[in-house]
Amino acid sequence: MTYNIRHGVGLDGVLDLERTARVIKAANPDIVILNEVDSGTSRSFGVDQADSLGVLLDLYPVFGRSIDYDGGQYGNALLSRYPIIDFHIIDLSTDSLLEGRSVFLSRINLKGDTLTILGTHLGLSQEERLGQVQHIDKVLPETDRIILAGDFNFESTSGAFDLITRSLQDGLAEFTTNPSLTFPADRPDRRIDYIFIGTDIDVMEGAEFKHPEILIASDHQPQILHFR
Repeated sequence: MTYNIRHGVGLDGVLDLERTARVIKAANPDIVILNEVDSGTSRSFGVDQADSLGVLLDLYPVFGRSIDYDGGQYGNALLSRYPIIDFHIIDLSTDSLLEGRSVFLSRINLKGDTLTILGTHLGLSQEERLGQVQHIDKVLPETDRIILAGDFNFESTSGAFDLITRSLQDGLAEFTTNPSLTFPADRPDRRIDYIFIGTDIDVMEGAEFKHPEILIASDHQPQILHFR
């Protein structure tokens, strides 16, 4: 699963991390890439949200900082049912006047099989996103057992999408010609969240996810992919 959780704040303006956890738990994912995660910020009452979600979901958590914010940090996170071998952060910031961005690079031990996971949240301008995708393309490890997921803030008609899919496949498009739209959560009209995969990822199905709180728990809906 990849999910922009909006630091636990729903479309009703309520910060409710337990609601976020309920949405994730309903899908029972083994691996979760999260965007817009707070760690120790005042607005989230000092909570390390990755750790808290890890406890609520019984998953291993790791937080990946993008920026310092509101007395703490803000960025992406990885939750995994399997042991996390390593985890490091690559800065994708393109301009000091724009919000800092990052991609995390991690490896997971899937019962002796190593899976490489990258998670990111790209910028709001087209030029910024293209530069960030070019950076990611340069640091992609040479492995076909790889997943790159997150909130990319682009649609599949963009040049940045074309650049990524020179190296990786759009995982949900491998399963269906009409992947679920993700934004805005209550009335989605576009897909800006993706799970890109390497050629050694065998897609089993893409899940059309239903949960009563999915329309309000964040401003995004999650994307879910079953693979082996």
